[in-house]
Formats: sequence, structure tokens, C-alpha cells
Amino acid sequence: MLYGLDFDAPATAQGSSDAPEAYMENFVTVEMDGAGEPQRRIEADYMAYLADETVELTNPRYVLFRAEGEPWHVRSERGQVSADGTVLLLLGKVEVWRNDASGVRDLDIRTEHLKVLPDSEYGETAEPVTIRMRASTSTGVGMRAYLDETRFQLLAQVRTHVDGRRPNP
Repeated sequence: MLYGLDFDAPATAQGSSDAPEAYMENFVTVEMDGAGEPQRRIEADYMAYLADETVELTNPRYVLFRAEGEPWHVRSERGQVSADGTVLLLLGKVEVWRNDASGVRDLDIRTEHLKVLPDSEYGETAEPVTIRMRASTSTGVGMRAYLDETRFQLLAQVRTHVDGRRPNP
């Protein structure tokens, strides 16, 4: 259990019924900023709106657009959005990445069960984490991710391997 949330608890254990109040296949929503530019997009193969006003997602994909630079991409096996929309739980295998301007992945994070606070661009997990960058790989248990700052904090059992090869000039 992380931050008072049981990631493995089925929706019925959280007070909702088995049948959703509404559902949608191939769900996509885009949130715009004050200037009318895309701020974030959530897509899923299946979205179910439950009686307790939470939303469950199957194969969610989350894109956090940047005013400058490339967007962050996140995907997981399952997801859940809180009734007030302030918490996104990404469940099962989670992948977070960012590409460089040429489209090559320059940062890749793998974990399970990531809690995301979309408004503050913050994520956290208590699970094992692997962070791969072009010349290094870091592993640890537990992570705090500050996507707006491109800053990651591994919390325990941290190990980093730096590739000693230098790129050709």
C-alpha cells in the first residue's frame, strides 16, 4: 500500500458497483492551457466511469506537453483517475519517456504503480525503478519524479552504471 492507496484493490472494494455508469472505447481527452495550446492528453483503449465518480482506464497513455522542449509520454497497463481529477494512478507496468528533438528516446523510466499529480507534474512510486539515459542506467527502489524540472529522486538501494564510451566528435 502506497500513500494510503491499495493499487491491487479491485474497484468493487472501493465502493463502486461491478457495472460502470458509463463507458467509452478508444477514449481520448485533451486539456488545453490558458493560451489554447494542448497541455496534456490522456488516451485509453477503454474508459469506465464508476458510481463513485472515479474513472478506470485500460492501457492508458498520458502525454504532458511542454511550453519548451519535447513532451513527456507515460503509459501503463491500467489506470484510475480520482473523482476530483487531481490524482492519476498508473497501475501495472509503467513506462515514462521523453524523446529528443530528432525523435530519439533520450530518457526512459520503467517501474510499476506510479501515482501522478497532473496539476503539479509530480509522480511517485515505492516500487523498483530503472532510469535509462544515453550514457547511464540508474536503479533504485522508490522514486519521486518532478517532470516540470526533469528531476528524479531515487529513494533507496540506488545504483548507477555509467557507460565509459565517449561519442565521436
